[in-house]
Amino acid sequence: MSANIYEERCRQAQAVMASLQIDFLFLGPGADMRYLIGTPGMENERMMLFIVPQTGQPVMIVPTLEKLATGKHATYFDLLDWSDGVGPQGSLLEALGDSVNREVKAAVGAHLWSMFLLELQRILPNSSWTTATEILKKLRISKSAAEVKLLKEAAAIADRTFDDIRQLKFAGRRELEIMGDINNLLLKHGQERMEFCIVGSGPNGAQPHHHTGDRIIQPGDAIVLDFGGMYQGYFSDMTRMVLVEGADADPLYREVYDVVNKARAAGHAQAKPGVTCESVDAAARKVIVDAGYGEFFVHRTGHGIGMEVHEEPYIVNGNQLILEPGMAFSIEPGIYLPGRFGVRIEDIAIVTDNGEENINLSTHEIVTVR
Repeated sequence: MSANIYEERCRQAQAVMASLQIDFLFLGPGADMRYLIGTPGMENERMMLFIVPQTGQPVMIVPTLEKLATGKHATYFDLLDWSDGVGPQGSLLEALGDSVNREVKAAVGAHLWSMFLLELQRILPNSSWTTATEILKKLRISKSAAEVKLLKEAAAIADRTFDDIRQLKFAGRRELEIMGDINNLLLKHGQERMEFCIVGSGPNGAQPHHHTGDRIIQPGDAIVLDFGGMYQGYFSDMTRMVLVEGADADPLYREVYDVVNKARAAGHAQAKPGVTCESVDAAARKVIVDAGYGEFFVHRTGHGIGMEVHEEPYIVNGNQLILEPGMAFSIEPGIYLPGRFGVRIEDIAIVTDNGEENINLSTHEIVTVR
């Protein structure tokens, strides 16, 4: 990303702030900060705060030990640093100027720690407060061509990783060992870090967010593999199933897998410009309900992805947001049979001018492993 893209994004944020009559935007370290300045900042007990006024020059307040690293990004905003022995209050007062004596409307990012929000409320006692969601949502929800390119590259890394996962030995090994292998493969193929990994073997797969653990994988196990990592600030997220050979699988496995795979395809077929998020959820869910497994599909069909693994738009019943080109999200229906196994298949879809593009290219056929 060129340096001027961040300045342009900040100007767009200020335009949204003006439309919402918001005087200040306060962001802590995280994806919103990275979107506007090019770095997520350092999240810890030292205040690091990006302040965007509705008009004028933004200001970044940083602890002195972060000044050099953050200064590389200070191409369009001022930088005020504070030392451990003094604290950030003086820098805050300098940045806010006479606004501390006025009634202002302030928007606060979701990643700002409550201790820092309380300090801001102390300094701006006459102000009203709201979340920054509506400001950043309008900017981040539809990806630019450059962002789509990075999402595709991140997805390609996940696909290459799964190609190698298929060659691993699973039987007789702990889930945690497989997670370690997946971490190494993601790094090998170019991810900067693994962000998460679920290895849900056998009955553990019936927990959608199983915490990968010490269970020894058995022949005949169906295994949910849900993994992703960061690539140049953007995330991959993919779920595939593998079936361990050497023993008979649960007699329902192939039937359930087929239902979930058809639900996945129905979700992708529905995803296109002009339809609602909830209609994509409904299309995928109908396949599972019609097959008699509706009570075992216990989560939404998908979530947006970009600089965060979970962000807008959410593919869920009740969300009447209209899909537009550039929106990126998962389609990941699942069926979870307690005490037996779970099946989830997940790809990332990007809405195009005429439909959608599935950017995960790994097979959707049943995969067996050793």
